[in-house]
Amino acid sequence: MKICVDPGHSGPIEPGACAGGVTEAEVNLQIAKLLAKILEKAGHKVLLTREDDIEDDSLSWRCEAAWKFRADIFISIHCNSSASAEAHGTETWYYETSERGRNLARCIQSALIANCRTTDRGVKANDDWTVLEETACPAVLVELAFISNDKDREMLVDKFLQRQCAVGIANGIEQFGKGGSLFGGVMERGSVYEIRGFARNS
Repeated sequence: MKICVDPGHSGPIEPGACAGGVTEAEVNLQIAKLLAKILEKAGHKVLLTREDDIEDDSLSWRCEAAWKFRADIFISIHCNSSASAEAHGTETWYYETSERGRNLARCIQSALIANCRTTDRGVKANDDWTVLEETACPAVLVELAFISNDKDREMLVDKFLQRQCAVGIANGIEQFGKGGSLFGGVMERGSVYEIRGFARNS
């Protein structure tokens, strides 16, 4: 499978949400790089839309990069934020008229919750986010956790828990590729990737 992984935001020019000295752009990139390595090890072809901080805060070029790559799926990685420090948990978004996008979102959301044990905020539809609307393949935007919540932020900066996030997304992608449950049900016992070492199960 050809997979475009999009670390949301840009860096200093557009860092995304910020809290506790942590920037969303940095966390997104760290987890995206881990995900890319896992997927490549599993035999997928992966395009990262950025591999470092960039001087561009626009969005359409990310979709164009996925189109030029002829991506089968597009995964945009983000951290959530709220004015309420109590808001927490994980949610995954898809373009509202995309059935395959919804299926991909359900698979990834289910696998992320299983790996990360975060609060399940569900799968949600959107009709005006550029990275979902302008992609030519099934696309999701993953809000891993709330950078504005102290407990969630601790998870987002912890190296091992970052890997769990990446593995969860990879498991969801694998389930989708195998025709995973349309209802995003609980994954069968024995995930495709082990959390430690990222080894594929035989």
